[in-house]
Amino acid sequence: MRAFYRGYHAATGRRAKQVRRLHVMREDGKFAGKQGLCGTPGWGVTQSPAVILDPLPAEPPAGLSWCNSCVGHAAHLVGQLDAVARTVAELHELGPKPASAPPEGRCGRCQQTRPLFEFSWMPDGWMEFKEIQLCARCHSLSALEDEDGLLDSTPLLTAIGALR
Repeated sequence: MRAFYRGYHAATGRRAKQVRRLHVMREDGKFAGKQGLCGTPGWGVTQSPAVILDPLPAEPPAGLSWCNSCVGHAAHLVGQLDAVARTVAELHELGPKPASAPPEGRCGRCQQTRPLFEFSWMPDGWMEFKEIQLCARCHSLSALEDEDGLLDSTPLLTAIGALR
C-alpha cells in the first residue's frame, strides 16, 4: 500500500498550510494509483504535484493526520475491519471522554476574545480548503453564501487573502 498528500508546491518544496490529511492510495479500479480510497484525487496539477509515500508509513508525516475514510477502507482491504469495529465497541463501553471546552482566543472575523471553532471552505477557483478560527456568531454568519458562491464576509476574506 502507498499513501499520498496534496498541496506540495513544486517551486518552493513546501507543503501548503491547509493540507492536513494523509490518504491511502487506491491500487485497483478506474483510478488506480491516482486516487485515495476515499475518492480524493491524487494526481498532480501544474504547481502542486502529489507527494507519494511508498510504502505506507506507520505514522503520518509531521503536520498531517490520517484520512478517517481511507483508514477504514484500508482496514477492510487487509481483513481487519471486524477487529477495528470490536475495538471501537470496547472503547464505547468504557464511556465517552469528558467533553473539553472549545479553545478561547481572538476570532478571525470580529477580533473579539471568545470560544473558537474551526471554519473551512474552498474558495472559488482554489484546489485546497482555507481554514480559520471563528467565534460561534461569526461561524454561523460566515456559513452564508451570496448568489455568486463566495462567502458573505468581506472583512474575513480580506484578512485571510481569499478575495479575487
